[in-house]
Amino acid sequence: MKLEGGFLPEDIRKVAELFGVELEYLDGRQQVHRATMETLLPVLQALDPSFHAESNFHQEAKRLLWEQWERVLEPVLVYFPQNREALAFSLKLPIQDRSLTGLVLDCHFTDERGRRRSFQRKGSACVVQDEVCIEGRRYVQINVQLPYKPAIGYYHLDVRARLGEHQWEDASLVVAAPTRCYAPSSSRKRWGIGLQLYGVRSNENWGVGDFGDLRKIIQVAGRTWKADTIGLQPLHAPTPGLASPYSPSSRLFWNPLYLDLTKVGEWKSSPVLKRRTQSRKFKQWLNIVRESPLVAYEQIWPQKFSMLQSLYRQFRRTEFKPMTRRGRAFCRFLDDSGEALERFCLFQVLHEKFHGKPWREWPQGFQHPQSKAVKNFQSRQVTRIQFFAYVQWLCELQLKDLDHVAQRAGLSLGLYYDLPVGIHPDGADAWVFQNQLAQGMTSGAPPDSFNLLGQNWGLLSPSPLLLRRQGYQFWRETLRRNMRHARVLRIDHALGLFRMFWVPEGKTGKDGIYVRTYVDEILAILALESVRHKVVVVGEDLGTVTPAIRQKLEGVGLLSYRLLLFERQEGGAFQKPKRYPAQALVAATTHDLPTMSGYWAGRDMEVKELANLYPHQDDLRRDSQERVLDRTRLWEALLSQGLVSGKCPERLSMKEIQAVYRYLAGTPSQLLMLQIEDALLELETPNLPGAPDSAYPSWRIKLTPLLDVWLQSPEVRQLAQAIQSVRRRSIHHGSRL
Repeated sequence: MKLEGGFLPEDIRKVAELFGVELEYLDGRQQVHRATMETLLPVLQALDPSFHAESNFHQEAKRLLWEQWERVLEPVLVYFPQNREALAFSLKLPIQDRSLTGLVLDCHFTDERGRRRSFQRKGSACVVQDEVCIEGRRYVQINVQLPYKPAIGYYHLDVRARLGEHQWEDASLVVAAPTRCYAPSSSRKRWGIGLQLYGVRSNENWGVGDFGDLRKIIQVAGRTWKADTIGLQPLHAPTPGLASPYSPSSRLFWNPLYLDLTKVGEWKSSPVLKRRTQSRKFKQWLNIVRESPLVAYEQIWPQKFSMLQSLYRQFRRTEFKPMTRRGRAFCRFLDDSGEALERFCLFQVLHEKFHGKPWREWPQGFQHPQSKAVKNFQSRQVTRIQFFAYVQWLCELQLKDLDHVAQRAGLSLGLYYDLPVGIHPDGADAWVFQNQLAQGMTSGAPPDSFNLLGQNWGLLSPSPLLLRRQGYQFWRETLRRNMRHARVLRIDHALGLFRMFWVPEGKTGKDGIYVRTYVDEILAILALESVRHKVVVVGEDLGTVTPAIRQKLEGVGLLSYRLLLFERQEGGAFQKPKRYPAQALVAATTHDLPTMSGYWAGRDMEVKELANLYPHQDDLRRDSQERVLDRTRLWEALLSQGLVSGKCPERLSMKEIQAVYRYLAGTPSQLLMLQIEDALLELETPNLPGAPDSAYPSWRIKLTPLLDVWLQSPEVRQLAQAIQSVRRRSIHHGSRL
């Protein structure tokens, strides 16, 4: 076991422990990495800006310990009503008299509707649980029990403690949560279709798959194929210039690129748009972007953006100024969306003003949403801010409609949304919620045999300390908005619920360090929002996830995420269907891995070689040899279940694809996802991790056939029927979904 890193003073170790920083970790090659001062100091600064790296560490450790005891209440308390125990909370007070004589506690408990209940406790009724002496000052920790049991929800607890002339006040967010995430009552096993919406090729869209295409897919999938859900790549507001949906500007708002503009209320009544779309120039442009094998984002978005501005002008003239029913609906949307929408739209306008520069390069006065300069600017830009709000309103209307279409079509699990692990440092969320984020840190992954320097994803994540102090505002808002129109939500990189691997900006993954979250609070909020919105939660638990973490996720009711290509027996054979976990989503592959046809043909190795992702030819040779062996192993697994016969083929046909998915359909796993690329025998994977845009067109590749062709394809219908028949026969009677 190789050791890396240097010696750390004891005081800095204490500070790191208080902050939840793990000073060593085991990487994917079983090598131990130990934190260095060079890495640790910026991490501590990002966790808590009040940390003074240049200070005496001994004094800084004392200060942090003192601050822990100086706070009367913890900022967040978790309570589980299902456990049928009263809510108990602890207070920390600087009291010398252990008997607590003369102490009076005035407590107020307020629910989300503003209803307040009050009670009082005297010191004589309290018991000292703990005590500590800091710099000659004595603190005691006492336990107080609520006289009633609240239902699930969020509450504010306010406490004022009085002792003689002294008094102390503090407040806490109480999360009264269910013990598990939502699960439907039916025990039948379900299945769905995974789709990269942008890649849908049709004669109706504008060169990129849109919500109009999705509507057609939903109707056929539900009514004809009897699917239960449609899984989508993240649909969030994008970072300009980046095609990846996993590097969003915001996880709270939507990407208007997917709007079906022809279904917007103002479309038919706009003479300007009618002239533009009937022009020869527009039709020529439309033909070019539709025929392109890749999504031409740089051509499509400016065209759609221009059309949206025309639609907004029409809306202001015909709906907003006369304040029609539609105008009033928009005003309600503004009121309901509150400050988060207002600031997101304000960011968009500022981004225009400063010509697309990253917000950290804006003039100093504009780098914080609450600055005087920003407020003055906002007061002069009401109409432009409302334009961006109008665009988000259109997204909300079409997503809400798609949810209703899914329910009517019989998709029992509606639409399946995907939540990226982080946000782009230059995006809207990073500007709006900067007081809850770890500035100067990006998330990534430690070194492994595939990435010897580790990974730096370039994404910003919350600071556990700052997020907690703000009552998890950003986390709660993110979940609410993503669950509003979804019925399934996938949490990308579920390990991030427990700890994040932080890399100082400008460094490689080899320089990273793990930082723990307050996982019980994070999961309690997730369970509460899941139950409230009736959304099934999937935790993407691939990679270096320990059995203990998987057990914890299972206990909270998340579905595990299991892939055929990764599920192996000892020795490398593919796992038998009956050995898959019940509380899981199962799939053959994902957007980051080769399609089944591409895997079988070795196409992924070809493109990795072209993209120079193999450091040495020996690596390619080893992968090629392993692939030959894996093809044989998979064929033997299919043979063992009586799903194929004969010799292992050189290429996969629809017959073999059907065998693979019948194999997965026979697992006890509650949800099976069919990647549409597999159903269409596509060779190219949507994303090739690690490859630059110049080497591989990740997140741009379109499906080969037109939408109407594959929706009516007998082969795709037969594949769906095969999956459905196996799923229906093998109803699981354990965990429910």
